[in-house]
Amino acid sequence: MMDYVLPYVDGSDPVWQEQYMSRYGRLAFDESRYRSFDTLKYVFRGISANMPFIDRIVLIVSTESQVPEWVNRENVRIVTHDEFIPSEYLPTFSSSAIESFLWRLDGLSERFIYGNDDFFTLKPMTEGDFWDGDMPRLNFSESDYHYRNTFRRNCRNGMDMVADALGVERTDPWILLKPQHCQKGIRVSHMKEVGRLCGDMIPPTVTPKRHAWNVTGYIYNYFALYTKSFKPFKATFRYERINSTLDTIRGLIEAKDIQIICINDAGDLPADKYDEAVEMMSRSFEKVLPERGKFER
Repeated sequence: MMDYVLPYVDGSDPVWQEQYMSRYGRLAFDESRYRSFDTLKYVFRGISANMPFIDRIVLIVSTESQVPEWVNRENVRIVTHDEFIPSEYLPTFSSSAIESFLWRLDGLSERFIYGNDDFFTLKPMTEGDFWDGDMPRLNFSESDYHYRNTFRRNCRNGMDMVADALGVERTDPWILLKPQHCQKGIRVSHMKEVGRLCGDMIPPTVTPKRHAWNVTGYIYNYFALYTKSFKPFKATFRYERINSTLDTIRGLIEAKDIQIICINDAGDLPADKYDEAVEMMSRSFEKVLPERGKFER
C-alpha cells in the first residue's frame, strides 16, 4: 500500500475565512494568497489515471468544511490539523507549520508520496519514478543564496537544522540546495527520525503565517540528503507561475509532453484575469483528464 499525502486549503470556505479574519482582521485577508482555481479534482484524477501504485490519498485540511462533497472517502482519508498539530499552534494558515509537524501524523504507509495541491500528473508514472527500493528519488539543485526571499530562507533554515541535528557539516553558506518542486517520496521512518532529532528545535520556528524563521517540509528531504539515502529523480516536470499570459500554461497542459506540472499562484495574476484563468484551466484539464477516478464519488 502507498499513500499520497496532500495538504489543501480552499480560501473561499466561509468557515476558514472566519478563522482567518478572527485572528488577523478583515483588512488583513489577502484573497490572492489563498484563492482557489477549483482544480483539486484534476489533481485527484491525475493521481488516479497516471499513478496506479497509489492506493489512498490522505487529504490534510484545517476543518471538515474544507472537504469537497465529491471526495470519495472510501479511498481518501481526511486528516484535520488538530489531529497532528499541537493546539497551541492552531489555527494555522501556513504550509510551513503544517509540514513542520507532519512527523506527528500517524497511520501513513512507510513509503508515501507528498505533493501540493498545485501539482498535476499529466502522463503515466511508475513507482520507480519516485523510489529506488526504499530510497526516495530526489534531485537537489544548487542556487546562489546571496539572493534570498522568505521561502529561500525557510529552506536554508531547514538545511542547517537537519545538519546540526545529525552532527554533520553544514553545506556552503552561499549555496542553497532545493529538491525538485514536484511530488517527492518520503519514508515514515525518516520523517519520525527527523521528529526525534529536531522535535525540540521545530516549535520555536512555527508561526501562524509564513515568516523568515520558519522551516519547510524539505527537512525530510534534507535528512535523505545528509544521510545519503536517496537516488536521482529523473521524471519530467515543469514549474509555471500563473500570470496574465495564460497561453503557455494552456499549451503545457494540453500537449501532455511532461509528466508533472506545478501551476503556482504566487500572486502574479491580476484580479481581473482570475475568471479567465479558472475557465482556461478547467477547460484544458477536462480535455486531458475527463474521467472520474477512484478518489471521486
